[in-house]
Amino acid sequence: MRAIRAQEPSRARFVWKFATSCAMVMLLVLGIYTRSVQVHKQERLAALRAEQRRIESELRHVKAMADDVPPVVVLENNDTRVIVDLDRTQKTYY
Repeated sequence: MRAIRAQEPSRARFVWKFATSCAMVMLLVLGIYTRSVQVHKQERLAALRAEQRRIESELRHVKAMADDVPPVVVLENNDTRVIVDLDRTQKTYY
């Protein structure tokens, strides 16, 4: 009887091997999930940085355009609007 039992793997040993295999698979899945979350976060951060650079570039462009505009005066009376350039040396009458 002992000889037969010695040849059969014990049930407890099988359970421990199965438990360690399950634990290793769970750790592997957890590691893969953690890495995918990190990559997603890095991609999102990179996209936000690119958008911030684009917005800052547009802002610099708009500020440069605003600096290049000659100073003017807008005179309004009901539906009439007169725009006068302040850099002109001669007077304009309307």
